This record gives sequence, structure tokens and C-alpha cells, in this order.
Amino acid sequence: MFFRRRSGTARGPRNENLGNQAAPAAGSGPRNTAEVVHQVRQLQRELAGIVARANADGGRLPPGAVPTVRDIDDVLRPLLRHIEAQSASEEEMRHLTAIIHEYLPQALGDFTALPAQYAGRPGVTGTTPAEDLIRQLQLLDEGANELQDLVYTGDAARLAIQARFLDAKFRRSDLDS
Repeated sequence: MFFRRRSGTARGPRNENLGNQAAPAAGSGPRNTAEVVHQVRQLQRELAGIVARANADGGRLPPGAVPTVRDIDDVLRPLLRHIEAQSASEEEMRHLTAIIHEYLPQALGDFTALPAQYAGRPGVTGTTPAEDLIRQLQLLDEGANELQDLVYTGDAARLAIQARFLDAKFRRSDLDS
């Protein structure tokens, strides 16, 4: 729905293109491990701050908002630890950064910037800002889960490719006997 993996997307330094020696797509090549670790740690701090602010603003947020923010955190926190250890493609990092650095804080910030009396009033779309916030958070939760699937499915695919490569390289042929 939100994220699509382009075939052949290169990942961090652990990824070797074993079967196909073609160059990786522009902008998706191996990432500097130190750069990824620094970026991930910054995102971890930002995410922790967002969750802390949501918890602190819980009385102002509509019912369901804080649990949804925590659900997003429950997906992204382990994903960030995984990416810190295994790296990620530039595309995956872009999506992850956008969720944590832009989309999630903007949704919460726009809502908490409203005077409390306007949170329950229908707007021009016929929905209330509270309903709009809940919908945005649900979409971000879905997006975080899709990003998680994208990262882990890519890792599983690389394992399968490596297994096929090793099988072809080291399995004795029937002709060798």
C-alpha cells in the first residue's frame, strides 16, 4: 500500500550482489555503517521524544491516539534496532525518517496546536480534527507495519539468494564422483 520494494535495491555493506553483477540503482547503493548508526540513533531519540510528548498530552488527545502512537513505537523501535545492526536501503531509511521526523510529529503537533474547543467540531470535510488525527495515526501505524514487512522480507530474500549461491558454489556435482 505505502511502500514498494524495487527489485535489486541494494542494502548496507553486508549486502553483496551475488548473482547479478549489475550496478545497484542510483541512490540505493551501500550506505556508510557509521552514517546509518548515527541516523538510527537520532531517530530513536526523536521517536522516544514523540512518545513521551504523546503520553504527556494524553489528556488533550482523543481516545485511541496514545495507544496508536505506542503501537507505532512498538513497530518502529525494534525495526530501528534491526536497521542499526543490519543497515537499510536509502529508500527504507527515507520512509522511516519521514514517519518519525515529519509525519508523526506533524499530526500530533497540528492537533495539539488547536484550541481544545475546536478538537470536536466538524471541519470543512465534515470530520472533526480528533477523527482526522485518529485516521492519520491509523495510517501511520499501517505504514510502519508495511515498512517493517518491507525490511524483513528483503532480509529473508537475501538469505534465500545467499543459500542458492552457496548451494551452487559448494555442492558437489554428480559428475565429480
